Amino acid sequence: MFQRQRRAEILATIEREGHVVVDELASHYDVSVESIRKDLQALVKAGKCQRVYGGAVRLDGSVTANGSDGDTTRQDPRSLEDAFPTKHIPDLAGSGAGRLAVAKRAFMEINDGDSIFLDVSRTNVLLARLLAESDKHAILTTNMIDVMRAVANHPNITALSTGGFLNQDLTGFVGSATVSLLEPILFSKAFVGANGIDLGRNAVLAESFDDGAVKSRVVQNASFKFLLADEEKFGRQGLYRFASLNDFTGIITDTQNPDVLVKLQRRGIPTLQAYRTDDSK
Repeated sequence: MFQRQRRAEILATIEREGHVVVDELASHYDVSVESIRKDLQALVKAGKCQRVYGGAVRLDGSVTANGSDGDTTRQDPRSLEDAFPTKHIPDLAGSGAGRLAVAKRAFMEINDGDSIFLDVSRTNVLLARLLAESDKHAILTTNMIDVMRAVANHPNITALSTGGFLNQDLTGFVGSATVSLLEPILFSKAFVGANGIDLGRNAVLAESFDDGAVKSRVVQNASFKFLLADEEKFGRQGLYRFASLNDFTGIITDTQNPDVLVKLQRRGIPTLQAYRTDDSK
């Protein structure tokens, strides 16, 4: 399929369903995640949709009732909620069974009074929401806007944002400035997501150097570090290796793939099993 045709179909899906998810589009069109992101960036530049973490959403008023182009003039967002509307973030309304299971298991590792770090990860947004709804007290540091929003106005959570360069695709702060700001801060526990895990190379992968550099610093600064990995992460590739599996205290995963579990066991990596709702019945 030609790029122009794919972008037209993606736009039609956005107009019809209200949002699209990068990973789902990449799988549907059998192209790379980066190709889909370029498609979405082109549509955003043309004023056809709005970019959010993990995908894109329809612009209010961008399409008329008969489907023709309407007023596509974009206004500057007046708040973080305007720029990154949580209600439209894919996977948070429906969660994704794997991510939700991992988030619930990770929540069990947080004790009252812990100093924790949650990095840029959809699973960590779910974890932050679980924490905010609980009675646990914690000092939470994050480089992700949606994590900050999830714990805002909850008096039991003392929240600290790293600051730094804002990557709008990630809705998070990444890069050398963020790494420098994190250098003196120590955490009792860190919960870290990954773009992919290569068991053969013992590599935990990020999609970009800037994101990976932050993750690497966090792993160094935490007493206990947990890798959050739903089963889709195994075998998925990334550009930057930010850690080895053995750098983590444990891996929290919902995978029940015996081959994966055996390889983790052989490497001596503690596995904290997360169970989806339909698996635990």
